[in-house]
Amino acid sequence: MEEKRKRQEIKRKANEEMEYYVEGSAVRKLEPVIPRKDTGGREAEVSKTNRMIRKNRERALSMNLPYLVMLSVAMVAVLVLCANYISMQSRLTSTIKQTQKNESKLEKLKNENDSMENMIATYVDLDYIHDVATNKLGMIYARKNQVITYEKTESEYVRQFEDIPQ
Repeated sequence: MEEKRKRQEIKRKANEEMEYYVEGSAVRKLEPVIPRKDTGGREAEVSKTNRMIRKNRERALSMNLPYLVMLSVAMVAVLVLCANYISMQSRLTSTIKQTQKNESKLEKLKNENDSMENMIATYVDLDYIHDVATNKLGMIYARKNQVITYEKTESEYVRQFEDIPQ
């Protein structure tokens, strides 16, 4: 085992551009290493820029007191709006249910009214009424000279200030 390691180290020292990598199972293969170019002072600028970026990220991620207060106020406002929305939604739902109940009740009452009206109409016998009026009460149809018509001056009703002439 040690012998293999020594061979691998020798190969590495002799050929700095090659490194081992593992693909699939535990079989090691050589892979060429991309040589690093000398960037001179640019590397320092990149590291300085990276540090500045990291500091800006940390500053952006840090939560200070005004940020927390603003966030808390926003959360409370959102909670109040949500609660108001839910209460309005429940009131709307209950109003819709009540309207449906009232509509069904109205429909039922209309049906009952129609059936009572039909029942009353069937109980009224016009021949019986004519018979009672003419035979028992002695009523007769009016003649043409007995009918007096009045013209209305108002659209709602006629006022009678004098007795009707005989």
